[in-house]
Amino acid sequence: MSDDSIYDDINLTKRKTITNGKKYDFYIYKTLKLEKEISKGKFGKGDTSISQVKDYKLQDDESDAMLDVKLKVSKKLDDAMTGFTPKEAKKVFDQCMKELCKIGLVKT
Repeated sequence: MSDDSIYDDINLTKRKTITNGKKYDFYIYKTLKLEKEISKGKFGKGDTSISQVKDYKLQDDESDAMLDVKLKVSKKLDDAMTGFTPKEAKKVFDQCMKELCKIGLVKT
């Protein structure tokens, strides 16, 4: 497995792996900085987790294939989105996704 940082300023990393004998490449996007900006410091800090939202893809520059994007979000945001009052957390998450779509992220 290898890591190739694609864009340092937006925390996008490409992972190249072999899973069950098959090549599986994907991107990981760390949303912490974006979460912190949008929520004015409420989210975007502390532990992280991979979001349950898995319906985004990004085109690979090398192969032109659409690769899965795993979103690494703050655990606080992830927990709040599945908690009793998810309204604010979902609003922050949706704004993060809008920003990511500006760089080429595609919802599938």
